[in-house]
Amino acid sequence: MNEIEKEQTVSANERMILDIVRRSKGLARSAIAGQTNLTQQSVHRIIDHLVKLEFLQLGEPIIQGRGQPSPHVSLNPEAFFSIGVSLNTDDMSVSLVNFCGETLLEENIPFAPVKRLETQAWLKTLLERWCQQNPSIESRIVGVGFAMTGYFIKEQGHIRPPDPLFDWSGVDLQAELEALLGWPVILINNATTGAIGEAFHGAGLTYQTFGYLSFNFGFGGGIVIDGEPFFGAYGNAGEIGRIFTTEEAPQRPALSMLIKALARQGIDVPSVAKLKTQFDPTWPGVAEWVEQTTPYFLRAINALRGVIDPDAIVLGGEIPKSLAHMLLDSLERCGMTSSQDISVWPQMIVSELKGDSATLGAALQPLRQTFFRK
Repeated sequence: MNEIEKEQTVSANERMILDIVRRSKGLARSAIAGQTNLTQQSVHRIIDHLVKLEFLQLGEPIIQGRGQPSPHVSLNPEAFFSIGVSLNTDDMSVSLVNFCGETLLEENIPFAPVKRLETQAWLKTLLERWCQQNPSIESRIVGVGFAMTGYFIKEQGHIRPPDPLFDWSGVDLQAELEALLGWPVILINNATTGAIGEAFHGAGLTYQTFGYLSFNFGFGGGIVIDGEPFFGAYGNAGEIGRIFTTEEAPQRPALSMLIKALARQGIDVPSVAKLKTQFDPTWPGVAEWVEQTTPYFLRAINALRGVIDPDAIVLGGEIPKSLAHMLLDSLERCGMTSSQDISVWPQMIVSELKGDSATLGAALQPLRQTFFRK
């Protein structure tokens, strides 16, 4: 075990302290013990050790009541770094985050990432450039979270993406990427990483159990239960699109279906990325698509309600925010909820995370798994 691996080995109690500090974005040292099952002395000892390792940092004392001022405790943003990649049918975004989960660098591929080896070569060149420009970070990178649209098959490291990304199927991507990049790689569905991004910086700060609906070329989902993302046996938990039959699939709220509906109206939108940046809710065909899709959207919501009983459901992925609000308005307007349904309706939220939440979640996963996972 090398020195970096030793530094990354943290105990269960240390993880608990790190996660409490992370969630609070910093707090008085004296306030931490009350959120644990540990004594004040034990908490102080753990914090002192984590400060010595430079995982935590102490700030100015905070005066609380009549007791002695207590130093402010926060994560050291320079302790470690992580890389996130999110691969969609027509775009790939890459980010570097610090130990606090703050995005430091971000870049999008300048071409459609349909050719696997060409895309991987661009990614390797980008990361080499980032490390050359920031020499202090390379030895502190924990790993790479690589998220892509599609679903995992039984064979380890393999994923079945949508047809435009067919070149990415049939290979052990995890092993291939680790050999290419030289860091540990975590391969994840990008709907799940969208949920992880929300868990760290969005809805998860308020709601511990929520469903995440990811509107991309296809339509998928992610699940967070008691603050922890749920992956399932093969990594496909939350693949909500499977509730639709083959005949129903064209009616599901996938953005590729909206692009086809717009094309029938003479509106050419060449990609999901363009739809996100150029979307106009007044385009002919949009209102009709929303109305036709709403019953299937509701079915997905009720599937999550029935299985995980969430506090909230977040609408995310690549969906334009105005379109997401149109879908929510359609639920209300069409009276899709049953008067006989007396169960608690989850809070419906349009994601407010800036940038690509799937890329952010992918970058956060190596940190979460190494330092913050329960």
